[in-house]
Amino acid sequence: MNSSPNSRPIWWIPSLYLAEGLPSAVVTGMAGVALLDFGYSGAETAMYTAFLALPWAFKPFWAFLVERFATRRAWIIAMQGVMTLLLLALAWVLPEKNLLPLILVLLAGTAFASATHDIAADGFYIEALDEHRQAEWSGIRNTFFRVAILAGNGGLVWLAGRYEKSHGSVAAWTMAFAVAGLAMGAFALYDFWAIPRKVKAPRWDPVSDPAHGFVSVWSAFVKKPGFYRILAFILLYRFAEGQVQNSNKAFFLATRAHGGLGLATDEVGLLYGTWGIIALTLGGIVGGLLIARTGLGRLIWLMCAAMNLPNILYVWMALAHPQNRTVIGGIIFLEQFGYGFGFAAFMVYLLYVSRGVHATSHYAICSALMAVGMAVAGLVAAEALHITASIPGGGYPQFFGWVMLCTLASFATLWKLPLEGDFGRRSA
Repeated sequence: MNSSPNSRPIWWIPSLYLAEGLPSAVVTGMAGVALLDFGYSGAETAMYTAFLALPWAFKPFWAFLVERFATRRAWIIAMQGVMTLLLLALAWVLPEKNLLPLILVLLAGTAFASATHDIAADGFYIEALDEHRQAEWSGIRNTFFRVAILAGNGGLVWLAGRYEKSHGSVAAWTMAFAVAGLAMGAFALYDFWAIPRKVKAPRWDPVSDPAHGFVSVWSAFVKKPGFYRILAFILLYRFAEGQVQNSNKAFFLATRAHGGLGLATDEVGLLYGTWGIIALTLGGIVGGLLIARTGLGRLIWLMCAAMNLPNILYVWMALAHPQNRTVIGGIIFLEQFGYGFGFAAFMVYLLYVSRGVHATSHYAICSALMAVGMAVAGLVAAEALHITASIPGGGYPQFFGWVMLCTLASFATLWKLPLEGDFGRRSA
């Protein structure tokens, strides 16, 4: 194994981000479907899954511990091992589905370990690659994360559904969680071999005042030049697109009488879950490669436009109600490609903001704020849909018109945004 921290990222980036995405999908997606299948109400399941998602929102509050103690590599392998044990334990106790408190404790432990793994994995990515290679590999990194999400929310759920027909729900979900646990075990073994050992490891410092470390991390973050512009960018850059992501499937499924396109569920799954994912992946890869070639500063306005302007096509669809699946699929492809392309700029900018001695903790803060921004966009979309629903015809033209107005917020965040134009470009 090569000890150079910049050597052969193709060997460790795919597995690292598959291992980052899979437990997130299992805890926040697959587990909710399992609970519904076990007979828990939608309200109960929503409450449980909301609780289980909290570790990812609060991970900045212990990120400084990952930053200060041991190495990022050690944290990664340890958390993958912990998640393996927790998921296998979950599969073992699942036949006793009345043990809901124990099931939730194991899921919460998996969520906490996964959030900690995210901190270490993103910190290692920042440390192991220079700025150019961070941008260059950002699309690949995001691709494998999304593949893992799709595998958890789609593949494992589908597998459980197929197995349930012949073996019952308890056996099916036991098998699904066992498969997830074995997959995490495989990642742990592989990453132990594949992830490079750092040349310079953080110094173990168990006697320092943890409160001082916490305060210093947050103090350094809020003192970054242009902090309020940075904060506005993280919260609002995806404000319009976030509303589209929270509403477009409802638009596709709604009947024409209610202003939608009247597509069947399997049609939405085919169009959005295949061509949409392909487009999103291609957009992210192309965006990362272009940033690595040109630099983020020269592209960020174009990438913002690519993410936001295709949403005008939703206004057209809401007015024209096209029925040609090729046309609808083409619009989905174009919108998702633009989203992936523009999202690459967002992720690379988070890497830019996180530079410095507290890179691991600061990236955790940025990713938590990113989740807050998407949550706000989702709440705004829900309220806007509620308001426009009373308009005759379903109100989708007005809703997507509102979304286009919100794109102004995305562009406004770029004005005087702190950014070195060549960030991400290979040095001469």
